[in-house]
Amino acid sequence: MWIIIGSILIFLIITLNLFTYVLWIKLDLLEKNIITIFNKRNNQVVSIFQVSKLYLTKTDEIFNEFFNLKRKDFWENSFNTSLSNKLNTYKKIHNEIDFIFKVCEKNNKIQLNPIFLYLKDSILDKSNDIWKNLKLFNNIKKEYNLYKKISKFTILWLFIK
Repeated sequence: MWIIIGSILIFLIITLNLFTYVLWIKLDLLEKNIITIFNKRNNQVVSIFQVSKLYLTKTDEIFNEFFNLKRKDFWENSFNTSLSNKLNTYKKIHNEIDFIFKVCEKNNKIQLNPIFLYLKDSILDKSNDIWKNLKLFNNIKKEYNLYKKISKFTILWLFIK
């Protein structure tokens, strides 16, 4: 009887630990996906810079902060910084992209350029994907942290007995 109960407990502990490991892998893949989408979106803003040069004055000043943040992001990517450490930079980049779009929207000529409109739609779609994935990432991370605590407790309990 005790052997069956012990076997069931060990099976449940192993299953819980495997589930926690799978959540960790899923979080890692989702984090890499989010960073990839961020990079694709941010790289498209460089194309907006090229298009806007024809229509806007002082484009260098308008895009200056964005390029500084892009350099910082590139530096963080070269050191494989985690998403949680990069989020502050990404939020600043997002605000700069909003600023750039607001400046561009004040110019009627650029609003008629099909390349600009395509890039803007593409950037907005990627931004939408990013925020959906970030929401999913945060939900999974909460669940993962809970299971991780339980998992650590069960492993310690096994070694104490």
